[in-house]
Amino acid sequence: MRRFTTDSFVFVCLSACLPGTRAMRRYLSVTFVAMLLVCCAAVAQTPKLVVRNAHIMTMAKDQREPIVGYISVAADGTILAVAAGEPPASLHAGKVIDAQGDYLIPGFISAHSHIWQAAWRGLAEDKTTPPWVRDLYSGHAIRAMPEDLYWFCLLGSLDHLEHGITTAFDFALNRGAVSNKDNDYDKAQFRAKVDSGIRFEHAYSPGLGGAPGTPVVPGTPGAPGTPDGMDIARARLKAFLDWTATQPHNTQFLRLMLSGAAAGGEPYGAGTLMKEFHIGNEIHYLEAPDNEAKQRSTFAAMDASGILSPDLFFGHFIHTDDYILQETAKAGAGMSWQPLSNGRLASGVADIPKYLKMGIRVGMGVDGEASADLADPFENMRSGLYAIRDKYEDAGIMSPYQVMWLHTMGSADVMGIKDKVGSLEPGKFGDFLLINPARLGVALEDPYANLVFVAGQRDIDSIYVGGEMLVDHGKILHQDFAKAQAETAKRVAAIK
Repeated sequence: MRRFTTDSFVFVCLSACLPGTRAMRRYLSVTFVAMLLVCCAAVAQTPKLVVRNAHIMTMAKDQREPIVGYISVAADGTILAVAAGEPPASLHAGKVIDAQGDYLIPGFISAHSHIWQAAWRGLAEDKTTPPWVRDLYSGHAIRAMPEDLYWFCLLGSLDHLEHGITTAFDFALNRGAVSNKDNDYDKAQFRAKVDSGIRFEHAYSPGLGGAPGTPVVPGTPGAPGTPDGMDIARARLKAFLDWTATQPHNTQFLRLMLSGAAAGGEPYGAGTLMKEFHIGNEIHYLEAPDNEAKQRSTFAAMDASGILSPDLFFGHFIHTDDYILQETAKAGAGMSWQPLSNGRLASGVADIPKYLKMGIRVGMGVDGEASADLADPFENMRSGLYAIRDKYEDAGIMSPYQVMWLHTMGSADVMGIKDKVGSLEPGKFGDFLLINPARLGVALEDPYANLVFVAGQRDIDSIYVGGEMLVDHGKILHQDFAKAQAETAKRVAAIK
């Protein structure tokens, strides 16, 4: 049977009404199709949003100097253009916004968040990490049900957005193979993030190491390295991956990752799953100063297991040594830095300048609000920059631009999504903040200093994800933030 193409369809239709030879009619039909395709392409590229008259800090490579100009965003939420000057007169958009000289920067990225922990701020205020973990997980979170987690995660996601974080790596709370056998806890948190509007990587715990803070006893049912433990973890992970594939299409869910901890043998079992399912992993490692020598002693076995790769990055990674750093750099692995949480829990200061010099990729995260208490990237950058300068007793050891790069492109890099977010470039998602410089003082020679040293949530005029305004002068537009707060408070009270 002869294939009937678009061109032949147009040819047949035009043949009946166009005079002239068959060749002429075919020429006209092909020309018509070409013109139609050009018109369709033009329509597809018509931006839904143009923001003009902005000081744009793209965070793109070799583009440190701000651009005074405009940005245009396509209907699919990706960036069409970032350019100096006024948009062309021929450019017609669904909406045009005059930024009136606002700073326009990429949305911040948290490479390490426990979003559900927004329900437990101020917890264990005088404890370091190990007792804090026991207090939170064994004393409170163990009683939370999936519906509780939905509201906790919705509140945390909205709070991330409200503070300018448009993308997050989220360690979902997972209750293990018995309580979470149908992945109900993960599903509830996944839905909450989708409903919030934030872009995210969902970090799934396969349950190889038990609850956080709980030591693994080799030889027990389901323990790492046992066939039943790996089979259970593999089946649960596959079931959750299959479930995510059935969800309505959205561009917010970027990819599934593994949620790791360095307890027991979990990293080695997780390495097997990483290879089988072709997914990445972030492992909590070397956070607390407690027993740091013992913690470091596990690294050689971890290295020998083959888990180190560009698909792995460490969370916190403070109490390292040169061997650990060299092997991490050689493997192309990275780390996420959480200054607010590290300061709150007295965990110590990661030697970021040294890590960067050795070639380790570094991102930044705001951690959970039960330890950092505030999902604020500005406070996180300031705290981190000041801690590094204190450590080195050198005000030039790290610049505001460098720390801002770590909380945008650096985080996108370690999360494996630098082709999608982290900078304002054509083809990437149009996720950005408009910041009013009026309260940032006199414009300095380096505007990044104004942003890092002075700016806060109060200075954010609006927040866009995929070219859609989600926050306007501190007000969440698409969700009832007060309801999320009230539901969370009610459920926390019931759990207590």
